[in-house]
Amino acid sequence: MKSSGFDIEKTHLTKLDRLEKLILLVMIAFVWCYIVGIYLHQIKPITIKKHGRKAITIFKYGLNHIANVFLNTLNQGNINIMSFLSCT
Repeated sequence: MKSSGFDIEKTHLTKLDRLEKLILLVMIAFVWCYIVGIYLHQIKPITIKKHGRKAITIFKYGLNHIANVFLNTLNQGNINIMSFLSCT
């Protein structure tokens, strides 16, 4: 929820009803990113660094992939968006 993920603190929301809605949407997005990250990890496992930890978290792996699908216009011809959305 912080700067390396969704960066919620930059919204500066103070009204409770709006903050509740935002947190609900962020929770849904987090679960979506995590599920995509697990799926990608099964296809191409995350590399393990020398100290024994993963190079990237499952969440960040999924978030980067989702962002790449939606923001990278060069790969739009190679990725079927509806098929991608239906698998999650």
